[in-house]
Amino acid sequence: SNIPTALLNLKANEKYESLDRVVAIVEKSVVTQKELEKEINNIIEKIKIAKQPMPNQDILVKEVLGRLIEKKLIMQYAELIGIKIEREYLESVVGNIASKNNMTTDEMRIKLKDDGVDFNEFKEGISYELLLNQVKDREITSKINISDFEIENALKKIESLAPPEFKISHILLKKGSDYEVGGEKLKVLLNKLKTESFSNLAINYSQGPMAKEGGVLGWKKIEELPKIFSEEVIKMNVGDISKPLISGNGIHILRLDEAKNSSKTNKIMSEQFKISQVLIKVNEINNEDDIKRKMENIKNQIIGGLEFANAASKFSEDPSSFKGGSLGWVDKSVMLPEYKSAVESSELGKVSGPFSTEIGWVLLFVTEKRNKDITDKQNKLSAKVQLLKRKTQIKYKDWLESIKAQVHIEVLLNN
Repeated sequence: SNIPTALLNLKANEKYESLDRVVAIVEKSVVTQKELEKEINNIIEKIKIAKQPMPNQDILVKEVLGRLIEKKLIMQYAELIGIKIEREYLESVVGNIASKNNMTTDEMRIKLKDDGVDFNEFKEGISYELLLNQVKDREITSKINISDFEIENALKKIESLAPPEFKISHILLKKGSDYEVGGEKLKVLLNKLKTESFSNLAINYSQGPMAKEGGVLGWKKIEELPKIFSEEVIKMNVGDISKPLISGNGIHILRLDEAKNSSKTNKIMSEQFKISQVLIKVNEINNEDDIKRKMENIKNQIIGGLEFANAASKFSEDPSSFKGGSLGWVDKSVMLPEYKSAVESSELGKVSGPFSTEIGWVLLFVTEKRNKDITDKQNKLSAKVQLLKRKTQIKYKDWLESIKAQVHIEVLLNN
């Protein structure tokens, strides 16, 4: 049998006890023998599947009982501070898990059943994880501060564990070979580099050591490169060709073929729009037709010469009206769907709309559009999230102990 020795004496009494025995009291809740056995069997199954060594049985019982006590405690605490997981939210999370595994929720339920997992128990497990995370967020994470200094340090540590490396190709035009900056011969070669393959041109023109191999210098860490190269490579993106670089032995041209462990490998770009708006909200007094008429009227006034900023100050029901309706640069990824399609269909430099959106009716004045590199910002954000997670985990253990000290917990396992 899978059941550890500590439970065997309980099993022996089962014939006489039709009641499910209580093995621990946790304030207003209890852990039953059935719950404990079930959880132990689940873990033994997982250990077998993972082909891990079986832990000492008494330690296993203690460990599992500890987890169940923690769970009962968190569930009561969550109820006390008014946190609960709504059914719709749980269903949407379960749906997301299914779609991440390329399945529908029904297909996932069948798959779990084939693997011997009860779907309702699976959902209960997810629900508890969500509950635990919300408790941690409110009681611990929200009270943690992360300084810019800590974020910078974390990023440096990541970089030192895996320093950036660059795969570079190189053309050398030696001194005294008729190539000079601004000269006709170099111009011809630079033009060829726009359309022909770098390696073919390196084979034909380069006088560098690796010319025969297409000029490939291979993978280099930044500190392995001469300063004149490293200063240029840092500014380049994968696929870029450098400007001609002058050194004592001639003219160098570099191509950045690939990059590893560098923000260049996975740049994160963000589409942004510079927007001003006039917003009128829908309410009991303003019906849609009246608003639309009013908006058309405002638009005609703007076309007739009224400054957009003045129109926003006068008519807009948005806090931005104090700044002439200006929202500044707005990231496309944070826009609501209807608002986003309104922005995308607006012509640059012209007043557009009126559009019905999630926030109300808007007239938009989109003046500029840009793709901004937000790699740095995203890297800092993910470092911050990791630091928060780590600090939360450390503080959670202490927090849990302090909660345990305030409640009645009694283990009845060896009675």
